[in-house]
Amino acid sequence: MESVAAKPMSTKPKLLIVEDDPALGRSLQRGTRAYFDVVMKESVESAIDLIEGGQALAAAVVDIGLPDGTGFEVVELLRRMDRNLPVLILTGSNDPATINRAHALRVEFVCKPFFSENLAQFVQRTLSGSQYGDREKLAVVISEITDGYKLSQRESQILAFAAEGIPRSRLADVMGVSENTVKSQVRSLLDKVEKQALADAVWWVRNRAGL
Repeated sequence: MESVAAKPMSTKPKLLIVEDDPALGRSLQRGTRAYFDVVMKESVESAIDLIEGGQALAAAVVDIGLPDGTGFEVVELLRRMDRNLPVLILTGSNDPATINRAHALRVEFVCKPFFSENLAQFVQRTLSGSQYGDREKLAVVISEITDGYKLSQRESQILAFAAEGIPRSRLADVMGVSENTVKSQVRSLLDKVEKQALADAVWWVRNRAGL
């Protein structure tokens, strides 16, 4: 009998995508399959089964709104398994609770349906291995500046969010405060660190972190 050659196994890193919308799932696959061996799941339960089964993952993209629960259940399990795994969450809402929870879990987030550019940047950072190393460096520098310049908790939070790339126009939403509060806190922050604009402070922070 003629032998059949075994199909070669993929050498690409594995990316878990948890998304129940078929059209969006296909779009996510198209944007990542050149770089990853994509594993698609459509529910919290199926994603958790995969993770608990010991599947090695290089990164994950997780929708928050799933038919049997919230994607945060998946993200929290991923974090328990690997505190530095690159994770991007997709959400249909930019409410402060969702954004702050994503920040606490040290994951990136993007609001649907306009995610293509964010997805491309996430893939690039994941493949370069820079994503969480950069965040750790920023955290150290922010802590040093907070102590050295006597920043308040809110001023420190503003500087951290801005340094991680959250636009000035979205800080109020992310922090769950008024725009006037952000303006006041930014002015106080800039006075303390002796910078003219938030963009200057961000450049200063990232430069100190070697980014």
